[in-house]
Amino acid sequence: MDNLIQDILYPPLDTLINKVPQNSRFVLINAAAKRAKDMMEKRNILHFNYKLDKFYDRALEEIYHDKLKIKLNISEKQDILKILSEEYL
Repeated sequence: MDNLIQDILYPPLDTLINKVPQNSRFVLINAAAKRAKDMMEKRNILHFNYKLDKFYDRALEEIYHDKLKIKLNISEKQDILKILSEEYL
């Protein structure tokens, strides 16, 4: 049972959020989705010992292990700030 709980909580969300600009779940979700799409379309998979099977989960795993860094350009930062400000209105 403990293994099941550990697998459900891997990689830990709080750690993932801290690895993302603006500590934003929105950025995390979109970055992982882009990476997963890239893996599916181009079969662009890192030589890494993944614990998880699905592309989206593997993208989160790459972020967790610092194999994938998320960098935003200025327009993306502005879009995120706009979305975040609208979210709390």
